[in-house]
Amino acid sequence: MAIPVLKVLQLVDGKGLRTLAALRKVSDRRDDAELRQALATAYKDSLQQLILDLDREALYRLLRRPFRWKDRRYFSPEIGSYTQAQMVAFARTIFIQGEIPPEFGKESMNSELNLDEHFVRPVPKAGAALKTAASKGMESDEEVGRTVVAPSVGYLIGLSHDWSRPRIVSAVLRGLGMEVPERLRTSRFQEAVRKLVDLGIEMSDADSGKVLTHKDPSPGVDGKVRLRKIARP
Repeated sequence: MAIPVLKVLQLVDGKGLRTLAALRKVSDRRDDAELRQALATAYKDSLQQLILDLDREALYRLLRRPFRWKDRRYFSPEIGSYTQAQMVAFARTIFIQGEIPPEFGKESMNSELNLDEHFVRPVPKAGAALKTAASKGMESDEEVGRTVVAPSVGYLIGLSHDWSRPRIVSAVLRGLGMEVPERLRTSRFQEAVRKLVDLGIEMSDADSGKVLTHKDPSPGVDGKVRLRKIARP
């Protein structure tokens, strides 16, 4: 069953709405909420026509955002490398057929399995800060007489010198033991970057590959990043 037209229009930004209004001869002298209602009336139940009317820029902005489906989080590939016809096909598959194109990646809403959380292993060679953080993350388990790694620290220790798969910023914050706000302010994001650097870890933008520093603006809790251990000379 296709997603209602109004629901899809709620994902289209103001610029895209006004382009659609010009095509459907709908007055755009109203705010975005009113314009969405007017466009929903104009399109009725024709989601197919709505998707065909979206220009390449609007399709790009619509499909680039991460989204959730059946308890899994999905993110788009390098959507800018696809043609408008391919983007239309993606939109049809997602919004009309209710399926996920194979090109789209997915991330579990649960933490990935990390054996370091369950088995005690020697801490891999890394910077002194990472070793210090690992030692602070050790907890005594008196019942079985062994020592286990705190989950948040284990989550970060499991990295290598290669870039990790894309992760959402909220998962990184949880891995650092930080609260995940609804809106991630730049100051909070920069604090997270500093914490990672102190652990001997650097972070990059998953799409552009740019290494992020404590001077960069926040990409938001839904931003996609990659992590790796900082190579030491």
